[in-house]
This record gives sequence, structure tokens and C-alpha cells, in this order.
Amino acid sequence: MSEEWITMTEAADRLQVKRNKISRLASRGVIQTRDNPLDARVRLVNFNELRTIFETYGGRLPGSDKDDDEET
Repeated sequence: MSEEWITMTEAADRLQVKRNKISRLASRGVIQTRDNPLDARVRLVNFNELRTIFETYGGRLPGSDKDDDEET
């Protein structure tokens, strides 16, 4: 599988989910991130990996009993 590294914001737009959901996947270590060489404030995600996760789990986070867009 090829790699396409994009910002979390761009990935969220493409997948039509909240950026927060992608950020949570990254902070839990579910998806890989890397530094953006053009902007140290921004992390990049592997879009192909992320798309596979969303296709597999149908928008629900792995290891979660609920959709992380819901308030706790």
C-alpha cells in the first residue's frame, strides 16, 4: 500500500469526520503520525491507513464502546 501523508485537517475533510476523532486515534497510538517538515505545529497522518480504519470500523474508533464525537 502506498503512503499519502496529509494533515489531520485535510484527512478529516476528506473523510467527513471531525478532526478531533483523528487526533484521538493518533494520541491513542492507533494511527501513525509524523512531523510536518514545513510546519512544526502540524502533524501528518497516513491517509491510506486512516481510510482503511474508517472503512473497517465504520467511523467508530477501535477499542471504543461509543462514537468519540459524542459528549461524555
